[in-house]
Amino acid sequence: MFRRIAAVAAAAVLTATALLAPAASAQPADPNYVWRTDLMSKALAGKLNADRVLHRVPTSFHDAPRTPAEATQAQARGNALYGPGTPIYVGHAPNDLICTVAVAGYNDAGEKIALTAGHCAGNVGDPVVNADARALGQTGRVIAVDRNLDYAVIQLHPNTEVSRSYDGLTINHLGAAPVPAGQTVCKKGVASGVTCGITWQDGGVMNINQVCAMQGDSGGPLYTGDRLVGIINGGMFPQPFALACHTPLQGPLHAPTGSARADAFLPTVPGGFRLP
Repeated sequence: MFRRIAAVAAAAVLTATALLAPAASAQPADPNYVWRTDLMSKALAGKLNADRVLHRVPTSFHDAPRTPAEATQAQARGNALYGPGTPIYVGHAPNDLICTVAVAGYNDAGEKIALTAGHCAGNVGDPVVNADARALGQTGRVIAVDRNLDYAVIQLHPNTEVSRSYDGLTINHLGAAPVPAGQTVCKKGVASGVTCGITWQDGGVMNINQVCAMQGDSGGPLYTGDRLVGIINGGMFPQPFALACHTPLQGPLHAPTGSARADAFLPTVPGGFRLP
């Protein structure tokens, strides 16, 4: 859903940034891992006093999550680390999509798997690259996609590690009773990092909330405390009214976010799922 979002206001901001911002301070190994030091980029990220901000998704002006130390340490061991909030590329370049992992763990057979949004995957068999361990190349592949509940299952390769914790976020519990309207939920995604907002409605298969999210955050965990509540799916406004959360300066002025409830999709995961 986020893939189809095109906000007119954000497009204007993007044009201004392209005119005023200098090129990235260094050429990164990942072309989407771009540091910015210009005033415009820092202002749009809401961090005027920062030395620099990180952009990881085109059209996102948030200061994005960095590659965490534990991912770098795993890569030094020859492995890609997967956990809640891990950024991934799904599909074949140059048409691969950057998305986010909700959780990683094991199926009933003891095989390592990870879960992300279904619309991130074009087809079963699509390759998956860990964006925080890009040098390792493909470290997983899509083995199942549920278009109705909008989740995908990734089978991870032997050179991977799975964890309940990733870059400061820990998920110890799966699923929850419906979240009362007005209660705060949070999400983590590669585009806009950690953001929180109130729940508008929760029941059945969906949680609808005012969490800031945009393209790239798809598949990320929706959580309260250390409990997985859902998986980020997309904005709730149809085109041409969709308005993604391109910058924290928007505050709550963005489309509500829809998330598949963990209690709805986890029981349907082929082969089952459990945390490490």
